Amino acid sequence: MSSFGLLVAASRRAALRAPGAVLVIGAVSSSFGCLSQSYEIAAPELARIVELPADERGGRVRVTQQTSFGNDLRDVTLPNADADIALFVSSGYDPIDSRGERRHPRYSDDDSGADSEGGDAAEEALAAAVVVVATAATAAVTVGITEGVRFDGWVRAPEQHPVLLVDRWGQHRWKRLGLLGPSDLREVDHAVLADFSDDLEPLERHPLDRQGFVYQLEFGAEPAPFEGPALAVSGRGGLGFMPSQHYGFLLGAAFSSARADSAAITADGSSTTLSFDYRVFLQSEAWLLSAGRWHVGPYAELGYAWALADDAFRSRGASGPMGALGVALQLDWTTRLALTLRAGAAALPQADGPDGPLASNGYRLTPALTLGVSIY
Repeated sequence: MSSFGLLVAASRRAALRAPGAVLVIGAVSSSFGCLSQSYEIAAPELARIVELPADERGGRVRVTQQTSFGNDLRDVTLPNADADIALFVSSGYDPIDSRGERRHPRYSDDDSGADSEGGDAAEEALAAAVVVVATAATAAVTVGITEGVRFDGWVRAPEQHPVLLVDRWGQHRWKRLGLLGPSDLREVDHAVLADFSDDLEPLERHPLDRQGFVYQLEFGAEPAPFEGPALAVSGRGGLGFMPSQHYGFLLGAAFSSARADSAAITADGSSTTLSFDYRVFLQSEAWLLSAGRWHVGPYAELGYAWALADDAFRSRGASGPMGALGVALQLDWTTRLALTLRAGAAALPQADGPDGPLASNGYRLTPALTLGVSIY
């Protein structure tokens, strides 16, 4: 059976065991939506703008396009051309309580988790992995599409373009761009430019900005732990933080799985028929060299790995610390999205077996090549 057929069969078993996975994937998809026609201006950019002459303020403004779920204009009435632009508009949140004291917004987190069935067989582990990979891939596709078309850069705006000032309490106030002054920015968290009439002219996108949280998802191949030229399907993902444009740290997980050809299975059924390896790790990466939109740098992983192998009679397993080294090539696609090609090798524990490369309780050096996205 091919590696693709292996994943298809496993996905069918996963769907039968976990029909709720479809709901999970749907929830992930619906949590990311379309882009809005509002463009956010950060407070530092506002402070820079008000220091310029009125007729120069709209010449080059740094903005970030908002999503429909984070759109400040969603519940706000846009001013008419003849209306008083300084009209105060409330968002519905009253920061003053009945005692006349200013109150602060409160937030609550609803953490929930779900238990999943599992076992020590490679077949069961693969079925569970398909659900996780499908959810992660759906998130990567939906976020990747949004970030791929989302504008983050500089625009030109008319001098009299309306600006929505949003303070830290969630209240809103309109003001013309050319009439903004330092006193208008007190308590202001950010501002928003609306572009319902195509008044904003995009100038250029901001280069890739890695600072902040990062989400990575990649798929590829590596040698299977069988005798012969078989390949295993592999995948890896990570979530972390980039304190700098040039380095960062991620908590990640990876897997690989392969099924042996029927011709390679011995008559007594003692040869491995299915293997499944997975690991969790802390990853550090550095982007040291750049040439235009291309970037290259090393990465390293340190973590713990598990190896499972099934034959006709039993399942075998091994586990232990793991490490990996490699190099990554990156092409920045937009300000927050990059394509990543990763080549490296990992020292992984290998399941014990009666023959072949699985006969040792030691480690095997496994090269791998993956391609995917990095979303910042």
